[in-house]
Amino acid sequence: MNRKTFTKEQIKELSKNKNVSHCGLKSVRYTKKFKLTALKQYNEDGRGAVEIFKEAGFDLTVIGKRAPYRLMNQWNTSIRPERKPELPLRNEATAKIAAKRFSGGKELRTLKAKVAYLEAENDFLAQLRARKRK
Repeated sequence: MNRKTFTKEQIKELSKNKNVSHCGLKSVRYTKKFKLTALKQYNEDGRGAVEIFKEAGFDLTVIGKRAPYRLMNQWNTSIRPERKPELPLRNEATAKIAAKRFSGGKELRTLKAKVAYLEAENDFLAQLRARKRK
């Protein structure tokens, strides 16, 4: 991915914005307060991503025309991750434990073993059918 490099003037301009926690040569870090406010406006109030960023004082020619859309999508997925409906989660600690349990290799190994068993069973049944035909 080809990232845009900011000039010193652009970095100074972005750093002056109260919604920026840090600005480097190739990236901008936004404050948590801005992220949460922007997400609330975007998801609950139905406001557009570009409108939110313009009102916050960002120049889209500096950060990029598509940046508001990309960032809103990114923040939405990081703050409200999709959860499996079969996992009742009481709090964040339970969510982390459940995610570790299901993301590990144990589930994958179990599924691979089931596939191997079913393939062997199909081969066996095919051989039985072939013998029966003779």
